[in-house]
Amino acid sequence: MEKFRERRIIKLLKKSPEDGIKMAIDIYGSAVNTICKNILINLNSEDIEEAVSDTFFKLWKNVDNFNMDKNKSLKSYIYAIARNTCFDKLKSSNCNTSLFEIDENDLGIDVDMEDEYSKLHNKKIIKTTLDNFKEPDRSIFILRYFYFEKVKAIASKLNLSEKKVENILYRSKTTLKEELIKGGIIYEKD
Repeated sequence: MEKFRERRIIKLLKKSPEDGIKMAIDIYGSAVNTICKNILINLNSEDIEEAVSDTFFKLWKNVDNFNMDKNKSLKSYIYAIARNTCFDKLKSSNCNTSLFEIDENDLGIDVDMEDEYSKLHNKKIIKTTLDNFKEPDRSIFILRYFYFEKVKAIASKLNLSEKKVENILYRSKTTLKEELIKGGIIYEKD
C-alpha cells in the first residue's frame, strides 16, 4: 500500500506538481514539521515554516533524482531532505550547529569525510548496524538521532524510563562506533 501511495505521489509531482505537493504534505507534512521543529528549536516559527516549505519544494525540484529501486522509500527521502534543509538553515543563520548528525566527536572517533568513498562506506555501515538493532533500540536510536526527539519524549512515547532510553542510546552509540572502527575508515582518538 505504501509503495503504491509513493508511486502516486511521484507521478503527481511530475504531471501535476500542485496536487503532488498537496498529497505529500497531507501524508508527510506532520512528520516533516516535527523534524524541522526539533532541529531548528532555537529559531523562530517563520524559519521553521520556511524549512518545511523548502523541503516540499526541493522534493518537487528533485523528484527526477528519486529512484524507487535505489532509494527504497519516498518517506525516508523526504525526511532526509528535511534534515538537510534544516542543517543548511542552521549553517546560514550562524546558529550553533552542534546538533547530533551521528557526529564522530560524539562517538570518540575521527572520520575522513572529505573522501567520497568514506562517506558511502560509513553510510552503509550505519544502515547495516541500525538494521541489526532489535526493538526498541532501533526505534529509540532513530527517534533521537534522525528525528531529534528529546529523551523524555521518547521515554513517554515508548512507555520506558528516561534512564532506560539513555542506556539504550549509550549502548547503541558504542555498537555503532565499534562497527565503524571495524569498517576501517575511522580510527579512535588518542
